[in-house]
Amino acid sequence: MKKNLYLLFFVSVFVINAKAQVTIGSQDAPTPGAVLELKSTKLGFLPPRVTLTRLSDPSPLPNHVEGMVVYNTKVSASDTLQAGLYYNSGKRWVLLSMAPSFTQSWFYMPSIPIDVVAPKEIDLYQEFETQLNTAGGLVTGSDGAPTPVLADIPGRNNLYYYVTAYDNTVFENIKISADGKMTYGIKSGAIASDGTYINIVFVEKPVK
Repeated sequence: MKKNLYLLFFVSVFVINAKAQVTIGSQDAPTPGAVLELKSTKLGFLPPRVTLTRLSDPSPLPNHVEGMVVYNTKVSASDTLQAGLYYNSGKRWVLLSMAPSFTQSWFYMPSIPIDVVAPKEIDLYQEFETQLNTAGGLVTGSDGAPTPVLADIPGRNNLYYYVTAYDNTVFENIKISADGKMTYGIKSGAIASDGTYINIVFVEKPVK
């Protein structure tokens, strides 16, 4: 009786260990290191097809799970969604691009008035968010254009901030903090004109 129990125990352990790695489509053992291997010369792998709502929203999944992969069927210019494979970074959905190299998204800071009499700190990110991410910052749009302009925008600390050019007869000592707050000085005796400017560029950091 004990021998039979030992044999049953051995067979059970063997079955459990054998199922730790699985090959689908073949009786061959999976490649070493692979927990799951699909083998076929005529069939493909079809991931779950879902309708994502926003890059920052896990819906229709219950929450963000790092490493999750789905095929999105929704195309939305306002939310920068495309049809294709997306993986989850743990915080947002990221398109699995077939491009040979990473392409960063960048854009100019929306136009804002800058005080040239009594310089003060300007929260560039807040100004950007107000104009592009809230209905209150919108003046008008083309027929059918959604509001706000960008329903999903990078977080404050997910951007790099740059001054690419400025009127050096007026401004000096321009500095920008990592979270998008800019300070500046005005040169003594400087007179601003209609041509006075500061060009500010935002660059989205690569998703890790």
